Amino acid sequence: MVFRFYAPAAHAVAVQGLRNHAPVAMVKGKDDVWTTTVAGLAPDMYSYSFNVDGATALDPRNRDIKRWITSESGFEIVGTPPPAWALQAVPHGTLHRHLYTSAVARREAAFLVYTPPGYDPRSDRTYPVVYVLHGYGDDEGAWSENGHAHLIADSLLARGAMKAAILVMPNGHPRPIPTTREKDYSAANLAAMQDAVIQELLPLIERDYRVSRVPAERAIVGLSMGGGQSLTIGLGHPELFQWVGGFSSAAPNEDLDARFAGLLQATKKHEPSPRLLWIAIGKDDFLLKQNQTFTAWLTANNVPFKWKLTDGGHEWTNWRAYLEEFLGQIFR
Repeated sequence: MVFRFYAPAAHAVAVQGLRNHAPVAMVKGKDDVWTTTVAGLAPDMYSYSFNVDGATALDPRNRDIKRWITSESGFEIVGTPPPAWALQAVPHGTLHRHLYTSAVARREAAFLVYTPPGYDPRSDRTYPVVYVLHGYGDDEGAWSENGHAHLIADSLLARGAMKAAILVMPNGHPRPIPTTREKDYSAANLAAMQDAVIQELLPLIERDYRVSRVPAERAIVGLSMGGGQSLTIGLGHPELFQWVGGFSSAAPNEDLDARFAGLLQATKKHEPSPRLLWIAIGKDDFLLKQNQTFTAWLTANNVPFKWKLTDGGHEWTNWRAYLEEFLGQIFR
């Protein structure tokens, strides 16, 4: 991959932020364009920026922007055969964007909905539904823009590896992200998100889309902050969700016996709930210990779950792969 950056007055320029790569120094040419080549990049979705005399700059000639807490430029290396997240010549579903007035958030809130190929709102057919939650600092567009959740679903459906389902991708910050450190933000936002999902999103989706209303055809999954949200909401409400997943989760770690009393009671009655609890994380993820503590509690209380430990850290490379595997297991 060749990187170029025009900076006639700069003294030093480097490309930085590439996955598994230290910053790479660039060389200035006679045309004042700094250049470097990075070889050996594996198929993946990459983000990067330029360090220009100590200041970070996006690539002004690249329109692909990763726009979350820290914005970066991006590109894809697809490879052969293409991964599930790549755009392929298969039937495609539709990505819808909605705005609604949220009483919980006290403002306009947004969510995205993926409907699979062949979805017809006039049909009597209903579909399972998956609520897919993002991480801290992201918004409702993260799972489509960085996760390519809709393309993963297209690919899985094309090869018969997933049951056709509707994906709902809400905004996970019903409380605005604080501009300064707020001690109780996480707990308050989690409580608000639970209310937003149960009191607002489920009724909206069930009113406007052909989704099943039985818990056996309803799933919730998320990454990082959204993983903690999905575990808390899903395990706390088995009457609503029977398929639960958490990727690199900010796993719950306080008052677990009280928080999940219903789950423990069902387990003691030999009524395991949910049908699938799937937890995945990378070996280098900073939340690994927190997840191990949570899964140790599950084990001690005989709550069935599946655990997947992979290479890598807190990154989209893992989360896209996890979503592909999770979607292939649910509603079976």
